[in-house]
Amino acid sequence: MNKVKIIISGGGTGGHVFPAIAIANALKEKINNLEILFIGAKGKIEMEKIPAQGYKIIGLNISGFHRSLTAKNLSFPFKLILSIFKAKKIIKSFKPDLVIGVGGYASGPTLRVAGKKNIPVIIQEQNSYPGITNKLLAKYAKKIFVAYEGMDKYFDKDKIIIAGNPVRQSLAELKVDKTEALKYFNLAEDRKTILIVGGSQGARTINESIYNKIKLFNNSNYQLIWQTGKYFYDTANELINSKNYDNIKIFKFITKMDYAYAVADLVVSRAGAISISEICAVKKPAIFVPYPFAAEDHQTKNAMALINKNAAVLIPDRNAKSKLADEIIELISNENHLLRLSENISKLSFKNSAEIIAEEVKKILNIKSINLQNIKNVYFLGIGGIGMSALARYFNAKNIIVSGYDKTQTALTDNLTKEGIEISFEDDIKNIPKDIDLVIYTPAIPKENAQYQYFIKNNYALMKRSEVLGLLTKDIFTIAIAGTHGKTSITSLTAHILKKSGLDITAFIGGICNNYNSNLIISEKNEMIIVEADEFDKSFLSLYPDIAVISSIDADHLDIYKDRKSLTDAFSEFANQIKPDGTLIINKKIDLKCKSNKITYSLDENSDIYAKDIIVKDNEYNFNLKYKEKEIKDIKIKIPGRHNIENAVAAAGVAYLLNIDKKDIKTGIESFKGVKRRFEYILKTEKTIFIDDYAHHPNEIKACIKTVKELYPGKKITGIFQPHLFSRTKYFADEFAESLEPLDNIILLDIYPAREKPIKGINSEMLLKKIENNNKCLMSVKEILNNFKDKKPEVIITIGAGDIDKLIEPLKNVLI
Repeated sequence: MNKVKIIISGGGTGGHVFPAIAIANALKEKINNLEILFIGAKGKIEMEKIPAQGYKIIGLNISGFHRSLTAKNLSFPFKLILSIFKAKKIIKSFKPDLVIGVGGYASGPTLRVAGKKNIPVIIQEQNSYPGITNKLLAKYAKKIFVAYEGMDKYFDKDKIIIAGNPVRQSLAELKVDKTEALKYFNLAEDRKTILIVGGSQGARTINESIYNKIKLFNNSNYQLIWQTGKYFYDTANELINSKNYDNIKIFKFITKMDYAYAVADLVVSRAGAISISEICAVKKPAIFVPYPFAAEDHQTKNAMALINKNAAVLIPDRNAKSKLADEIIELISNENHLLRLSENISKLSFKNSAEIIAEEVKKILNIKSINLQNIKNVYFLGIGGIGMSALARYFNAKNIIVSGYDKTQTALTDNLTKEGIEISFEDDIKNIPKDIDLVIYTPAIPKENAQYQYFIKNNYALMKRSEVLGLLTKDIFTIAIAGTHGKTSITSLTAHILKKSGLDITAFIGGICNNYNSNLIISEKNEMIIVEADEFDKSFLSLYPDIAVISSIDADHLDIYKDRKSLTDAFSEFANQIKPDGTLIINKKIDLKCKSNKITYSLDENSDIYAKDIIVKDNEYNFNLKYKEKEIKDIKIKIPGRHNIENAVAAAGVAYLLNIDKKDIKTGIESFKGVKRRFEYILKTEKTIFIDDYAHHPNEIKACIKTVKELYPGKKITGIFQPHLFSRTKYFADEFAESLEPLDNIILLDIYPAREKPIKGINSEMLLKKIENNNKCLMSVKEILNNFKDKKPEVIITIGAGDIDKLIEPLKNVLI
């Protein structure tokens, strides 16, 4: 399936921004291979809140038209014209499949440009009286989602869908423990709590009403959580501190609104559409004080929809200073009235508003949902890849008919054939079997591939490997291991520790784990999945894990990512897709913003979990592992290298989070036999050591060579390196040269192209010239084998991610 691109535009207040975020989250849950871009107004709340959720946003220099006479209106036409031009530029560059408007200044230019370009547009109107922007843009909309009945007065009734207002996921499914929330706010358990909120900007009348009667609340047996907004905060804070009112907690802005609602026995709020929707969702009794200057007095109309059903209390703004405080005390003292309001308001909530919108988007874009439970026959394009073959084995184990194509026959494809999977090595549509339910393809398959083109033209259900992993892990506890280096070792080691401890796991590994001689560990129950999260082609953005590990973010795949920042942004987006109660385990060296709980790991004692007392004894690494007050001593790891000790620390971090016993963690690490082509001993005799390693990035090569030198000090080391990809060699030529220079003898093979076409001037001869080491040469496989017939090196390493593994057996036979 091709990437789906959606723009969400609007903002200005939390009432626009929070529904936009909820819609974005629902879309990412429902649509695989999705990219979302937000367009907001510079200087407004969305420019802060949207990036904090891991989404990209571009700001327009746009503001509203003031209804009163003011000089500010003189600049409005110029800002509008400039914003329309910028919106055109953004849309031309991003090429969205659909644009969603949530109201606010930025919606206008964006939806107007999209509508005129015939890009599908939908509108989400939160209020009972629509804003000017949405009314003007309604003619472009395919669908208009509303929260109130009677909106056909303003919009075409055939476009309207009543869906309620999307609210934050943490509020839609309020699961916060009240005791925990009381501790968070430092509140007493034996007192009722009043929550005062005035929206993200604060509300002057509500604030002044509480401020003027503050003694009444202090003398009562109740406690307050008071969100003042930034403008009234200093005034309120000074009063509270001067009087030592311990039962009143004030905030500029409450970041954990789920905690605030969890402790609230009564809520006092403006009557903005989203505030009402959130209060309905959490089923709390409420007093509404509508903002009197809202367009067409829509806040009063919003509130009246509840008042007419005995689901809330309304106090007009003009009466608030004289009546609000007394009404609060009277209502919270009346248990029966509170209960009745709570029961009635709970009947008015929409819990799946964002999901309704997301499903309608899928219909508009003709995106069909694929239920993997109904799949009987699956075909793999590029079945011989290490990630693809693991998926093929998974479906094969589930008694689904599996077949596929790959351009090259390998030991891995031979094994798949032995397992009953039919594979063709000729790109011809005559080899495609009948009755295929699903085609899974790798991004490495060229677009001109005949079978790929056939599937596209004949409307087969096509999905990338990453999208299928996203579906498989969607409703299952998932551990996702990411990083430009180390992820395969960490994934396999984590899977081994958990399986060895008795947990029933399924694991998709990007290498052949020696303990199981497979890249797949499969469970009948499928209660927990461990998956290697690949950053190539942004594949890992299909995953929403419960636990994630990020081992490294070094510049790589620059053919996909423009620069290091783009790569880091993708990892940040991945980290922010961790489920709300999930945890990120991240290498201490990495500075990455993430809204999830975070645990750091490394070989540095300033990390949360770390290795210490590392020694090399008899060509084996020993270390102690420390996490908080827990320590595991004298761990002997079979896989060499300090980088592998660091990988073991990350895997142990996952095990600790899952409450695995210390003995099981130690047993798992010590019994782990490693992964094929990850510092794998091919030959180990008194005369010759032959090691094979998958390293294909300068930093990986450095770690590999450093480990060999630490294990075999004083021995001459020969390295045979096959560069992988023309683009990678081009971008990192100097770094590759530097990483290879510590070797005593250097042999280069030609560049392995994989999916790429040659780049002029980029070849192994170019790289060889950059290496500052006199003992270097360029050889073919045949020349290498002839060279070592009579010349036996002390230590030899084969390095690379291409087809250099075909050299291993012949070279081993020569060296024996």
